[in-house]
Amino acid sequence: MNTIQGMWTSTQASFAQAASNQTLFLPIVGSVIGVVLIALIVIVALRFREGRATTTLTGPLDLYDPKPSPIVVSRDVVAKQMNASYTLSFYVTLDAVPDMRAAATPLLTWPSIMMVGYNAAQEQLIWTIQQTPDSNGAANPETVTLDEVPMQKWTQVTMALQGRSLDMFVDGQLKKSVLLDNMPPIPQSVASITVVGGGIMGQMAVAQVWPRRLTVTEVYNNYVDTSDSQGRPYIGGFLDPLKNISIPNLFCPGGNCAGGQPAANKAQTWDFPYA
Repeated sequence: MNTIQGMWTSTQASFAQAASNQTLFLPIVGSVIGVVLIALIVIVALRFREGRATTTLTGPLDLYDPKPSPIVVSRDVVAKQMNASYTLSFYVTLDAVPDMRAAATPLLTWPSIMMVGYNAAQEQLIWTIQQTPDSNGAANPETVTLDEVPMQKWTQVTMALQGRSLDMFVDGQLKKSVLLDNMPPIPQSVASITVVGGGIMGQMAVAQVWPRRLTVTEVYNNYVDTSDSQGRPYIGGFLDPLKNISIPNLFCPGGNCAGGQPAANKAQTWDFPYA
């Protein structure tokens, strides 16, 4: 009897010890899991914020007379996101230029950094990029030509820069990769990127900036996300398609609500012989 009572007491002590250990173990595991989940949420949020573009222009902005402002990328965005590595993208439709023989009609300017012009005869964008002076003090600008930018058609143009490496895209497709002689200068006195008015007739829309160099896949996916099946940018709001819907007059379904129409005298009636 004493043996059975001892075994029962030992068993009770074992269960009590196990229950005590489990009571301490579960809160510790729950705390560790909670900390891990919070860390994962913070990391995902930071990655999402880093990968998201800053839309600096929705548009459309008239190129010949850019009102109310010719600014495409503001000073604040330039200072925060356009240093040694960045991506600039915009949609543009180039309808006409003053002189088709001009080598490059000015389109965009970024003072002391770069100038973008359009060669209408060759359908090329001409990028004139300033360079950081080397050890010899030389800082000659370098010219990069981007082909296949047609007139009278919405086209997305994207440039992705990292150090000296420059990638140029048209409608999400990589057209040119260039290794510049020197790095473009990092803006010291921050200036905005603006449209040069009074030259090209056309429009610009959906300008975006990333503080990093996008990959080929990211540029293509962005083009698909920001354009329709004909390559036109999504400019209007969600309710814009409803503006073209007209409500019929329920009290006048035939469309003639003015009563009887006045009839002209037969002498004033003219029959067109080719009708």
